[in-house]
Amino acid sequence: MSNAIIYTRVSTDEQANKGFSLPHQKQVLEMFCQHKDISILKHFKEDFSAKNFDRPVFKEILTYIEANRKNIDYFYITRWDRFSRNVEEAYRIIREFREKGIEVNAVEQPLDFSQPDSKVMLAVYLVIPEVENDKNSIRTKEGLRRAMKEGCFVGLAPKGYINHRNPQGKSTLAFDETMAPLIRKAFLDYSKGILSAEEVRKKYYHKGLKISKNTMLNLLKNPVYCGKIYIKPWRKEEEVLVQGLHPAIIDEDTFDSVQRLLKGKQKAKIHKFSEIDEELPLRGYLECKSCGRALTGSASKGRNGKRHFYYHCQPKCKERYKADEVNALFENLLKEFVIKEDVKKLYKELLDETFNGEKKDRQLRIKQINRELETLNARMESIENKFLDDLIEASIFKTLKRKTQMKINDLKSEMTNIKSLDKNIEEYLKLGISFLHGIDRLYKTSPSNIKKKIVGSIFPEKLVFLENKYRTANLDPFISLIISKHAPFKRLKIKTPRQNDGVSMKAPPLGLEPRTL
Repeated sequence: MSNAIIYTRVSTDEQANKGFSLPHQKQVLEMFCQHKDISILKHFKEDFSAKNFDRPVFKEILTYIEANRKNIDYFYITRWDRFSRNVEEAYRIIREFREKGIEVNAVEQPLDFSQPDSKVMLAVYLVIPEVENDKNSIRTKEGLRRAMKEGCFVGLAPKGYINHRNPQGKSTLAFDETMAPLIRKAFLDYSKGILSAEEVRKKYYHKGLKISKNTMLNLLKNPVYCGKIYIKPWRKEEEVLVQGLHPAIIDEDTFDSVQRLLKGKQKAKIHKFSEIDEELPLRGYLECKSCGRALTGSASKGRNGKRHFYYHCQPKCKERYKADEVNALFENLLKEFVIKEDVKKLYKELLDETFNGEKKDRQLRIKQINRELETLNARMESIENKFLDDLIEASIFKTLKRKTQMKINDLKSEMTNIKSLDKNIEEYLKLGISFLHGIDRLYKTSPSNIKKKIVGSIFPEKLVFLENKYRTANLDPFISLIISKHAPFKRLKIKTPRQNDGVSMKAPPLGLEPRTL
């Protein structure tokens, strides 16, 4: 006696609209097997689309067949569209079953696979449901696009909204009264250009806006929050942005500002420096005399609870110095840098030449921007005329007008920034000269990040402490060129924690002698 497994399937739409009931299919299959004297080993039923074989129940069938292949002779369905609506995948599964000794057949559309002509009928039976499926897919997509062009929202509501139907019965969105205010605040915070997207996300995460980093970025890019609906390009239709039926959480100007920031125009993230950064500004710029590695630094707490900071090497190395005395030594060193009067005059001439050259480039760019604005304004007028003459649809008109207006706004913003750069040359000269004229005072009053930049700009190589001197190999060539002299470092003492007496730190003349201008 032969054995078979039977498979019944419907999709939700078919069950509701076409009456392909699972009990009816099962009854037909059982009657067929009874008539053919075939024993039914197992019945599998499924409510899932037949676009492919990645279906939950069909995966169970494959597992069952793998475990019981020797006992299975047939795999029966009522009709071939119950089996698959994908010709290529159907052929593959039928071939795999045949290799396992299992014949696949439909009891209402039976085929004799011993006859080569049956393959033609199999192709017909399989391709008809696939064609029907493709037609349904196209009709569905076209229907959704028509609804979206009318301002309907047809997908799952994004964060801050809930799915809703308006009084006319059209699918749209309504505010989520809990999330919408948080999202509005998040957009406004980010639009100021002070906080990064991740900082904004963290700020509102514990207030209820629990989303991931990527979701936050996608949220800020989604035009649905300014009342728009984005329609993807399809066939010969271009992408389009239409006005939605739903209310906006933020205004268009704020949304446009956010998009410009996301494209890379936002301000740099502000780094907060800790106490140890402020107390150890030379960390990473000092070199250990014993092993040549960069000295690090840390703090230790005294008996009175006060913290004491030290520059030191790795644990195996014994180099260790009090930070306040090392810092004071460096500040005294900076007092030796004085700018020459003749260099000041030459520096002013160089700045004047540089800024005048850049001014010409800026003036040329302003002329280019004016020409581009004329072109865009003419394009805007052309778009409006075509709309008035009914040559383009309202949705396309709004999209083209919006894109053109954004380009105009960006160019006007660029022109404003360029014009703001045309400052008095004396202001730049004063700033540049004051940097070197009072570099020791600037260093003392600056935060640690500025101090590190000053050290790095003056000394291209690390400073080295020896037992009786304090030296660096070379000054930066530009710094060496514009200072009048560099006297030998004064004899200064730095007490180490392991010594009672001070160690004399004498610096020899720097390796790079200054030129005379």
